[in-house]
Amino acid sequence: MGLFRPNIDTLIESGDTSGLVKLLTYRKADVRLQAFLALAKSPDERVLVEIKKLLNDKDPKVRAIATLKFGELGEPGIVENLQNIIVSGSQRDKIEALRILAGRGRTDDLEISKILYLALCDKKPMVKIEAIKTMGAIRDKYSVVHLVDKLDDVSFQIRLQSAKSLGEIGEDAATSPLIGALVDNHSEVRKTAQEALRKIGTERAMNALNDAPFMLLVKRMTEGEFTRRETLRQIGQLKIKEGVPLVKKACFDEYKNVRIEAVRAIGLLREKSAVEMTKKLLDDPYFDVRIEAVKALEKLFDPGSLAGIEKALHDKNHNVRDDAKAAYYSLKSRLDKVAPPSKD
Repeated sequence: MGLFRPNIDTLIESGDTSGLVKLLTYRKADVRLQAFLALAKSPDERVLVEIKKLLNDKDPKVRAIATLKFGELGEPGIVENLQNIIVSGSQRDKIEALRILAGRGRTDDLEISKILYLALCDKKPMVKIEAIKTMGAIRDKYSVVHLVDKLDDVSFQIRLQSAKSLGEIGEDAATSPLIGALVDNHSEVRKTAQEALRKIGTERAMNALNDAPFMLLVKRMTEGEFTRRETLRQIGQLKIKEGVPLVKKACFDEYKNVRIEAVRAIGLLREKSAVEMTKKLLDDPYFDVRIEAVKALEKLFDPGSLAGIEKALHDKNHNVRDDAKAAYYSLKSRLDKVAPPSKD
C-alpha cells in the first residue's frame, strides 16, 4: 500500500530541495503538508514562491498550516485565510491564529477587528478568552464595545480578561463600565477593574478610585443583598450621579429585589444613557422587575424608551401590559409636544 509513497525523510536527509518542491503538488494532502513543513524555513526565494502557493491549497488543513506558518513570518495578505481558520479551523488552530495576530502588535485594521469578533462569538471558551487577550494585545479600539458587553458575562474568567484588555486598550469609553466592574461579585475582577482604570488614567477614572465617598458606595455594593438594595435606594433618592455605573451593573444582579432598586434608581436619576440597559430588563423572568423597567423608561423621556414600552404592551403578564399602556400614551404625548413641526 505504501510502496509508491515518497520517502520524505530521505529527501530531507539528502537535502534534495528540488524533490521536496515537486511534492508540493503531490495528490495526497499529508504529503504536500510534510513537504511544506520541510521547506518552510528555506531562505531560498524561489522555494518561498513555491510554498506560498499552498496558501490556496485545496485541502483546508494544508491551507491552515500554511497560513499559520506564514503568519509567524509576518507575511502580508493572509487576513482572509486567518478568518477562514477562525470560522472552520480546529480549536488549536484558532488559538494559534489569534496568537499570531496578537504578536503583530497594535493595529487599527478593521478587518482584523472583524476576525476577533468572530472568535469572540466562538462556542469554545478558550477561543473566546484568547480573542479577548488578542483585542488587548493589539489595542483594538473597535473591540471596546464588545469587551464592555463581556464585563457582564456569566464566566468570571471572561469578565476578568475583558477588564484587563480594556485597560490595555485605554479608551475612555470603557471608564464607566469599568467603574461598574468595581462591584463585580468576584474579587479578582474587581481588582483588575481598578488596575484597568489606573491604566486609562483619565481624570474621571482616577477620581473614581480616589474619591472616598464613592469608594464607600463601591464597598457597600460588594456586600449583602440588603446593603446593596439600600445603597441603590440612596443613590436614586439622593441623585448621586457618580453612582450611575454601579446602578447599571446592579441591573444584572442575581437578586430580583436588587434589580428592582437598580431600575428605580435609573428612573429617579433620569439617566438616558441607561435606556438600552433598562429595555433589557423587559425580558426579566420576574414581572415586577419588568413593571419597574416600564416605569423607569417612562421617566427617561427618550424616543428609545417609547420603543421599549411598546414592546411591553405585548408582555405575557396583564399587570405589565396595563402599566405599559398607561406609560406609552403618557410618554408619547409628552414627546409629541416637543417634536419639531411637520414640514407638510
